[in-house]
Amino acid sequence: MRTDDFWQLIDQARAGGGGEAHAVAARAVALLAERDPAEIVGYARHQARVLAASYTADLWGAAYLVNGGASDDGFAHFRGWLMTQGRAVFAKAVADPDSLAELPQLRAAALSGE
Repeated sequence: MRTDDFWQLIDQARAGGGGEAHAVAARAVALLAERDPAEIVGYARHQARVLAASYTADLWGAAYLVNGGASDDGFAHFRGWLMTQGRAVFAKAVADPDSLAELPQLRAAALSGE
């Protein structure tokens, strides 16, 4: 699977309605279930590379601030959530974790005290 195909599938899953990470993940699984096994393996390999690229100390620090703490599992979940936000948000956050402060859902959570 090519990089563009990977992110296109994420976008399709996001377009299915509801921005919750669990819902996006469930829709991605449903979309993958319609594909042949080689594409599913390609997706899994690409997902592993994407998540590895986001395994940085700076992003962990951002996750810690956003969530009021970040265990190993918490950081893994945060990176999965970040992936469900789409390619542009993901790439920007990996390059500049402070860019997460611009996300409307994080701003709203900060204002409401979540």
